[in-house]
Order: sequence, then C-alpha cells, then structure tokens
Amino acid sequence: MKLGARILRSVKVGWTASLVFGMYKIPSWGRRLRGIEIEPEELSPTHLRAAARILALALDLRGVMIKMCQAIATRADIFPKEFIEELKQCHDAVPPKDFETVRRVVESELGKPLDAVFSDFGETPIASASLAQVHRARLLDGREVAVKVQYPDIESIIRTDLANMRRVCRIYEFFDPQPLPLLPLLEELTRHLGMELDFVREADCADRVRELFADDPQVKIPEIYRDWSTTRVLTMELVGGIKITEKQEIEDAGLEPAAVLQNLMYIYVRMILAAGFFQADPHPGNLFVTSTGEVIVLDFGLSKELPEGFGLGLFELMFSLMTFNESAMVRAFTELGFRSKTGDTGTFVAIARRMVSRSDTGAFEGEFTEDMTDELFEAIRQDPVAEVPSDFVLVARVFSLLSGIAHSLGSRANVLQAMSGGGPNG
Repeated sequence: MKLGARILRSVKVGWTASLVFGMYKIPSWGRRLRGIEIEPEELSPTHLRAAARILALALDLRGVMIKMCQAIATRADIFPKEFIEELKQCHDAVPPKDFETVRRVVESELGKPLDAVFSDFGETPIASASLAQVHRARLLDGREVAVKVQYPDIESIIRTDLANMRRVCRIYEFFDPQPLPLLPLLEELTRHLGMELDFVREADCADRVRELFADDPQVKIPEIYRDWSTTRVLTMELVGGIKITEKQEIEDAGLEPAAVLQNLMYIYVRMILAAGFFQADPHPGNLFVTSTGEVIVLDFGLSKELPEGFGLGLFELMFSLMTFNESAMVRAFTELGFRSKTGDTGTFVAIARRMVSRSDTGAFEGEFTEDMTDELFEAIRQDPVAEVPSDFVLVARVFSLLSGIAHSLGSRANVLQAMSGGGPNG
C-alpha cells in the first residue's frame, strides 16, 4: 500500500475515533461539573450515533475495519446492544478486484501461467469478501473447482489498520480510567486474522473436519486440491446446493426442513462437544444442502480448537440450566472460565435465571435462542463478572446463529436433542 493511502486511512480512523470519543466525553464532563451523573439508559441515542459512525468508517475503508465491526458485533458481553444491532449489519461483501490483479496473484503463487493449470477460469468472481474473492474454474483434467484468491495488498492494509486501532485504544485508555477492554479484543482479532490469512491452515482445518465426518454420508466438506493451493491461493472442489435458510426451495427438493436442521445441529454438536474443534462461522453463506439432503459446510478460515474439557463443561451447564441445579450451575460456569470480580459465585445463578427467563417456555429445554444469549450478555455487562472466556462467547454466538437458521426453517435448534438423537439417521 502506498504511503499516501496509509496516511489517509490513519486520518479517517483518527477522525472517527475523535468524534466518537467526543460524543461520550463532552456531555459527561458537562454533567459532572454540575454534579449530575448520566444514567445508562440516557446513553442509548449516543450509542446509536457512535455505532453509525463506526459502521460508516468500516463501509468506507473495508478490509480490517469490516472484521473489527464483525468482532464487536459478537461481543454482546462488552458492548451495548445498540452497537451489536448496528454493527451486525456489517457484511463481508466488497467490490471485487479486477481480473488482471487476480491473475497475477494466482500465477505468482502457483509459479505457472493460468492456462498451464486451468482450462477455464471465470473472470467474474462468484463471491468477494474483505480478505479474498472466489472464482469458478476448471482444472486441465476437467475437475470443476472454486479458487479462493487473497488480495495482494491485504497484509499491508491489515498492518496499517491494526496499528491505527491499537493507537486509538491506547489513547482511549489513557483518558478513560475505566475503559472498555478494547486492546484484548484487538489482540483476539489479530489472532483470528492471522488464521484467516493462512490458506494452508484453512486447508488443514477443512481436512480435519472432513475426517471427523468420514463415516457420515450426509455431511459434505469440499476436497482441497493441495497441488494447486498455497498460503494465498486455495483451490477446492466446486460444490453447490440450496442455501440453508431457503425453506421453500428445500421443501421443493422433497426434503424436510426439520430433518435438514437436525443434521446441521448434529454436525455442530459433534464438532463442539465431541471433537472440541469447530468451524466458528456458521452464517447462511457458508451452509448449503444438496437435493439428496447432504449438508455442505464451507469456509474454515475461522476454525477454533477448544480447551480440554470445554465440551463437558458446556454439557454440564446445559444440564444444570434444565434442572436448575444451582451448585452444578456454578461449577459449570467456573469450569468454563467465568470469573467474578468479587469472588461471589452467586452472580452466576442470577445470570442463569435471567437467561432462562428469556427462553420461549420460561425453562431451558436445550435451545440457546438469540434472546437467551442476548440476555446472558446483558446480565454480564450489568453484574460483577470480570472475565468471560472468548471461547464461550464464540460458541454462544454459533448456537445463536443456528437458532436463527432454525427459525427460518420453522423449527428449533435443540442442542440436547441433537446430542441424544445422533445424526439424521439416528
């Protein structure tokens, strides 16, 4: 990236950060001079304006700023609900790079002219996101493939944006004695970006999940063609199907949406609770179903290894919520890595009560609905919980997304039912 472009990005980030800082601090300073404290509910309009400013910046700069907004939108335990609602609109789709740029990257990475590897290579991408875009192609032996190509300047953009955001976080923490924990979030984002930029790691993750489901004909993970893949180019089997949320199309194919959902839930329960390793981005653009009922899982750039015993701790938490066994509940929260500022574990029971109160039936029956997870994170923001494990946040987000998919299909994403019922064939 050229120096002028780096400076412009830095100026835009700094200007937006100054505006957001002023939105909060100038009114609070004025009120405090008069001895008046601002009540949390009074901040809702400010949260909305600030989130809108940040979203506008992300849509302008793209790249890492898109990822940062997506990361914020997953941390309802830290940020106000107005931020979550506004920033979860921040989708990955970006204008694609021109074909000549893509050609140069592919030929440089593979060390051969394009026509020495592919008999056909579509010039128009079938998908584009903040870090890469995907093209339909055909290998010389006739196999149809999807080729994921990383943008040539993305590493420079990432370095610039991360440096800018780190600078903003430090300035913010200097002026605010009780800052939001933005630097840890930024470090987490940096780790995730490192994962997503390494296509060899993504290929390894895809192979690992494919091996996990090698005995299940109802799960499809595209094959990776290693001979034509590098850290910046990923060539994989081209697969197609019905988008997982298209209920009518699923029914038109002669499939039962409830059975499709049961298969999907089984896949994620097996990854999270049994294997301790999962694809952590189950949005509808990454999940499809074939006319024969196979669930296709795509994009393993963000895949996570869970700590030893995490699956057992999560199961214990679900069972304790269902039976409302308070001592088991406290033990499960503690084993999952929750910590209290005061050491009073009674706060976990209060959080659990609030969660369960937002379930559809007023009792936990195995489904982590979006309302339940929202209530969990709202309670965490209000109660004296000092540390919420990022792995739990990621898993809670996954089950919340699966619950949303379930509602699109007119069904429920019941984790316990998926555990007891096995796969679609029992």
